[in-house]
Amino acid sequence: MKWIICLLIAPIVAASPILNAAFNNSNTRLLNNILGNVNEDASACGNYFGYACGNYVGHNINDYFSNINQKLSYMMYYDLIQQMDELHQISQIPGFNESSVDAKALRYYLNCLDAPPETRTAEHYLRLATPGKGLTWPHLTPSGFEWPRDKFKWMNTLANLHRYGLTNVIVNVEITRNSMLKLSMPNFKVNLHDWLKLKDFGITLYDMGVPYNRQNSFWHEVTSLEWFLEELTNRNEDDEEMHFMSVQDIEWTTELKWQRFIEAIVGHRISSRLRVYIQNLNYFTALRRMDFIHAELLANYIMTRFVLHIRKNANDGGDPIKCIRNLRSSMSLASSLLYKERFQDPTTLEDNIQEVEQIFDQLRRQLIHQVNINRLGLTSKQKRMVIEKVQAIVLNIGNIPKGLDHRSFVSRYYKDLEISTGNLDYAREHLKMLEFRMRKHMAQFQQPFPSSEEYFHMPDTITDFQSPSSPYYLVDKNIIVMPYPLLQEPFFVSDSHDVFKYSLMGFTLAHEMMHAIGTRGILVDSHGNDQDVGQKILSLPQFQPCLNTEHHEERLADIEGLKLAFAAYSSRSKQSRNDEKFTSVNLEKIFFLNVAQLFCTDNYPRNFLHHDDHPLRLQQIVNGFEPFERAFECPRNSLQCDKCEFSANVRPDVEAIAAAALSGMEMGSGPGSEGYEDADDEKSKAMENASQRLAVHRMTPTLEKSHLGGSTSSRIHNPGI
Repeated sequence: MKWIICLLIAPIVAASPILNAAFNNSNTRLLNNILGNVNEDASACGNYFGYACGNYVGHNINDYFSNINQKLSYMMYYDLIQQMDELHQISQIPGFNESSVDAKALRYYLNCLDAPPETRTAEHYLRLATPGKGLTWPHLTPSGFEWPRDKFKWMNTLANLHRYGLTNVIVNVEITRNSMLKLSMPNFKVNLHDWLKLKDFGITLYDMGVPYNRQNSFWHEVTSLEWFLEELTNRNEDDEEMHFMSVQDIEWTTELKWQRFIEAIVGHRISSRLRVYIQNLNYFTALRRMDFIHAELLANYIMTRFVLHIRKNANDGGDPIKCIRNLRSSMSLASSLLYKERFQDPTTLEDNIQEVEQIFDQLRRQLIHQVNINRLGLTSKQKRMVIEKVQAIVLNIGNIPKGLDHRSFVSRYYKDLEISTGNLDYAREHLKMLEFRMRKHMAQFQQPFPSSEEYFHMPDTITDFQSPSSPYYLVDKNIIVMPYPLLQEPFFVSDSHDVFKYSLMGFTLAHEMMHAIGTRGILVDSHGNDQDVGQKILSLPQFQPCLNTEHHEERLADIEGLKLAFAAYSSRSKQSRNDEKFTSVNLEKIFFLNVAQLFCTDNYPRNFLHHDDHPLRLQQIVNGFEPFERAFECPRNSLQCDKCEFSANVRPDVEAIAAAALSGMEMGSGPGSEGYEDADDEKSKAMENASQRLAVHRMTPTLEKSHLGGSTSSRIHNPGI
């Protein structure tokens, strides 16, 4: 279906910025890398992916990385492994500070790497994390003793395991953006049948210590209980009303003891008059039926779900790459500090940050300018809301609070984290880490929300972490987080020509900026509070075609991000015009070729989340864009301004985006992100050879680093922007 939409961004007059030839070293490296991926036999106009990335595999034949995102991530991993090796040597010297954040990170890493296999079994975890005080799990009851089923209370067990991050089992618990507690029924997006096939379940039960002759009946019992719970949620899926009730009223309505449950979760006493949010109230009323289910079955079900939760976060050990990734996701603030202090020269880092912030400010000014043009005729109130939201976006480079001494802040943060100095025990330290993280998360309960300058992002669970080289936008916080690894070649070189900086870094930041005014972003103000102006914008009829198409959020963020980045670059180039060129290649052509590096990838199949595949994405980004057609001398696309077919040639304007033509995700992950299913698993397979080049324990990774440094390839599997 074709539909009419006017472009907010006016046609941009081509500009050819020319900078001093003194920058030729970095410019030449970056340009040669880009041109090495080009396949001149393909048509840039009809198959831009084939043209810009057609020689990618051959050009990067000796690389172990499938895309630029993986390359940047693993450059950081190798650096951190090197630092762990250095710290391990230093730790042998008398006087080493065992209470420092460096020492804690080292001990956690060594536990992951070297702890004995018997400390990693599910049975060992279950002996450490019991269903309650004085209780064991049913199948671990000592021979000759009967399991004390009368002492088992399913709510107590859920609260006890919640400290390790277990939620979405029978009851889902959240801290809302206004620091209140919310109870809701669980979702079953992935149930036990989907998660584990029968043969896999047998392996899991064996690891849990369930006797072989009990495994078949065990499997049928726990899956039957899950079917019952799933059916219970299905019956109440229309009951979405949110109630704000006192704990005593919830207890009276449901006939269940929620005060004790909440006290165990938040870690302190509460008043029965405390009010919390509760959704799906009918479901919670139906939970009284749980008291009639056999206690052993309930315990086994909760135990199984807990083991699956642990397995998502656990590590087999022995592999430095996997363990450094585990350290990075478990102690992100610490690993970021260590990486910054050891591998980021302070002067260079300051220059890089200033340059990136300048690009960000240029993008913001350009976006506000386009909104002010107001070609869509938004009301003054609507336009003001959009502009205020854009003006309030905060760029957080490195995911740290601004204005604080980084080391002092991180040291205080991990002060109460205890990593044992004695024998190695992976499960023990892993559980302590999960408990530490959940304690930090629950500390937000009833606390004032930090300002955007004080804020840093800490995902609810370890598995929620983005790739270390993936920027992302936090809808409820109006913050774009940009990790340090993006400040590396070939992604960013501060003294390179603007055409390189605005095409990669600029496009990445512009894409994330678009999420701020997407269909979810437009519904909240810069503090995450709901406001109705955005809903009124969403209801405008001209935006409905944008909202009913698969992947429309990322697709339109791609398109409008490119337009915004190019507009900012063109504006910048006019301000810094010079008479010398560093290359004879058309600069606009370089701009679009460099954007394509984010989408170049090997031929390894992947299942993308929220996105089209790369060839389609890249073609949609450039289709009908007049500066692109001019640069590559393409025939003019008649659908570019007035009409567009959404499947291929959509060219919505920035204000259509502002009017929420984007679908807001909790976190809009950026051009360098890994937004595909099982990203880490597939990445691990793709990186297996690279990992094997490291010693099983602590081979100095300097050789690997020099290999990386010797190649300027841009392996981009970039599943998400």
